[in-house]
Amino acid sequence: MQQQRHSYDNEVEVLRGELQSVKEENNRQQQLLAQNLQLPPEARIEASLQHEITRLTNENLEMLRTEDPTAYRSAKVNILRRMVDLMEQLEKQDKTIRKLKKQLKVFSKKIGEMGAGHVETISPGQMVEETVRPVNIPRREKDFQGMLEYKKEDELKLVKNLILELKPRGVAVNLIPGLPAYILFMCLRHADYVNDDQKVRTLLTSTINSIKKILKKRGDDFETVSFWLSNTCRFLHCLKQYSGDESFMKHNTPKQNDHCLSNFDLAEYRQVLSDLAIQIYQQLIKCMESILQPMIVSGMLEHETIQGVSGVKPTGLRKRTSSIADEGTYTLESILRQLSAFHSTMCQHGTDPELIKQVVKQQFYIIGAVTLNNLLLRKDMCSWSKGMQIRYNV
Repeated sequence: MQQQRHSYDNEVEVLRGELQSVKEENNRQQQLLAQNLQLPPEARIEASLQHEITRLTNENLEMLRTEDPTAYRSAKVNILRRMVDLMEQLEKQDKTIRKLKKQLKVFSKKIGEMGAGHVETISPGQMVEETVRPVNIPRREKDFQGMLEYKKEDELKLVKNLILELKPRGVAVNLIPGLPAYILFMCLRHADYVNDDQKVRTLLTSTINSIKKILKKRGDDFETVSFWLSNTCRFLHCLKQYSGDESFMKHNTPKQNDHCLSNFDLAEYRQVLSDLAIQIYQQLIKCMESILQPMIVSGMLEHETIQGVSGVKPTGLRKRTSSIADEGTYTLESILRQLSAFHSTMCQHGTDPELIKQVVKQQFYIIGAVTLNNLLLRKDMCSWSKGMQIRYNV
């Protein structure tokens, strides 16, 4: 009985050892599998083959060690030598591959320069893993109504953000011209759509009063006046086009006619906005005149664009000094730069081309009138050389 028990214990120990070795092999296989999944496809295949070769080699060596220790040692030495040879061959192949890739890039660049097409270098990994091209999913077209809904208690916030606290330069540079006018008209369309006459009346009244308020506060700023002249005209054009003005509506498309106001006639408000636009235009001309006034005499009459022509003064006036030192150092180029700034500002604000043309005419009228008035009042300007200089400036 003791002998059988002893043999049974030996068998249990052997089985436990085999079980432990199987567990270790299983853990090693799992680790290897996890490592292989993180590798690219070409490296994954190479690692799997290398692991399989190592496993078979270890099994063969284990069998040789149990059967013939001398043959085991010689086989192990041969395997190590073979592994060294394979590593050297692998390094040579890597060098050759890198060299060929460089040559391929050079040839691709030359072919691209010659206009014969562009050759792209594709690695084996890219050939195995080809990216799937995204499929374009068509979007169903929606019929937008062009309206903005707002709550009645938010009307003050709307007017405050769109008119009173809006910075013209930010809208002109980063957004589309006439954005405040379009937003206000979209809100007006929704008020007309729900047939809320009080909402329409309060929105238009608040808009007109807020524009007057901001122009009263910043009426000497050309950029602000130009911005609200453009938006007032844009808002007025929208009202004419979509609220019953036949001269505007005859150019509408059928879809634009569907967007016309359906419940209210805003002819009286159109007249009020037209009067407001005229007032803003007059304020723009005054603001522009106040900027140009100090520059005209110095730039048009006293600045010598042609050097040496005005060097000799008439008899009796040679001891008089020019007033250019008193009135500033404006030149003809200063006036041209200012006129260009006026024009670019109005273009950024999306002002109508006809309105820009009228403003430019008014600018030249101001320059000509101020120049002529000062020419008639100053005796030192009555000379042939000064006449040539003024003619060149004009």
